[in-house]
Amino acid sequence: MKKNVKNAEKSGAEVIELRLDKLEDTSGWEKLLQENIATIVTNRSEQEGGYFEGSESERTEILIDAIEAGASCIDIELSTPEEKRDLLLETALENSTSTIVSFHDFEKVPSIKKLTEKTKKIESTGCDFAKIIGFSKDAQDSLKILDFLVNYTEKNEKPIITFAMGEKGKFTRAVAPLLGSPITYASIEEKTAPGQFRFSDLKEILEKYRK
Repeated sequence: MKKNVKNAEKSGAEVIELRLDKLEDTSGWEKLLQENIATIVTNRSEQEGGYFEGSESERTEILIDAIEAGASCIDIELSTPEEKRDLLLETALENSTSTIVSFHDFEKVPSIKKLTEKTKKIESTGCDFAKIIGFSKDAQDSLKILDFLVNYTEKNEKPIITFAMGEKGKFTRAVAPLLGSPITYASIEEKTAPGQFRFSDLKEILEKYRK
């Protein structure tokens, strides 16, 4: 994992996501937070498409450890029990750690109404960034989530990270940053989600369109 962090830094990535739930060897992961690159720490539950098999209490404690070890930001699922979600948000605030509260739909891109409802719930938590991700089955799904992004950013100040997973939604990962999404995700080596770009390819696309 340390090699991937170094490669991301050398490649010009501004932020890396450390997926604790995917680490085969969890010893010494805290040292990765001391590298010279901002780190989003995620510990995704199986319910949310991740690999962490422990209890919610155990998952929460690991994220608290990450905050106290110097994580730049943590990703908290909207589905996290409210008491534990509030504890993470409070601990992050006390340690000047940024927070993402996220919602993922791994089967579809929900209706605009549903996307708006989920975003309002996320906003009510007081997090720094909202994150809304759906799974695209066709071009219409992909355009729907981009339309949602444009309309949201025109009317709201809170930064929102949004794009569509899946091969049909792959282009949204490149377009979303051009429409106001502050973060998009790519892989250095192994893909962590369907439809991801390799970082080098995504960087080339974004640099071309930002000229």
